[in-house]
Amino acid sequence: MMMLYAVAAADADHAAATDDTSLQAHRYDDVTVFAEPLTDTPERSTREVLAFGRVLQQLWSHHPVLPVRFGTIVSDETELAQLVAERESAWTERLTAVAGRSEIIVHLPLPSDAAPDPEPDEPVESGAAYLRRRAAEVRRHDLETAELKAVLAPYASETAVLPQVRTGEARLSALVPDELVETARAAVEKWATNWSWATVTGPWPPFSFCQETEA
Repeated sequence: MMMLYAVAAADADHAAATDDTSLQAHRYDDVTVFAEPLTDTPERSTREVLAFGRVLQQLWSHHPVLPVRFGTIVSDETELAQLVAERESAWTERLTAVAGRSEIIVHLPLPSDAAPDPEPDEPVESGAAYLRRRAAEVRRHDLETAELKAVLAPYASETAVLPQVRTGEARLSALVPDELVETARAAVEKWATNWSWATVTGPWPPFSFCQETEA
């Protein structure tokens, strides 16, 4: 039994296997698959997931990889070869798309669902006023997002709306060539001065653009 970690190009360096795991590189015509032999099904704990993530980060420090969803298991090398035969073309295409690129993430405020607390002696907001305010905030957010995509367009080959992880915050990720990351960040930061709150983080490994690796 093997747990899959990541897919890389066929010429990936075997030395990318980390010291703290028994990671192995399985080479095929167009891709290399990094996997760890196991005797038991991996525990789906926070500790194990974080350890898995650290291995992915280390692999990426050597060369572009597509992370495989945590807990993906194949019984043996025959099953792995069958999986590669089915997915090799898609994996190769996605590796080409992310090679030499990183992602930056812009964090944007979401429109509030709640009515603001009134100041002392201030009348409570009516239902109609709340709906008008809410509609105006949604329009502002839509405009903000559209403007942000336009700012990123000269630099990003792809953008993606990421799942919400913090209350009141939206995230837009952009896939940017490494040599343009700082320029793209500066453009976003300059644009953000026109808005009440928006921040940019990264560069990060472009794992948000590796969906094709789910098996």
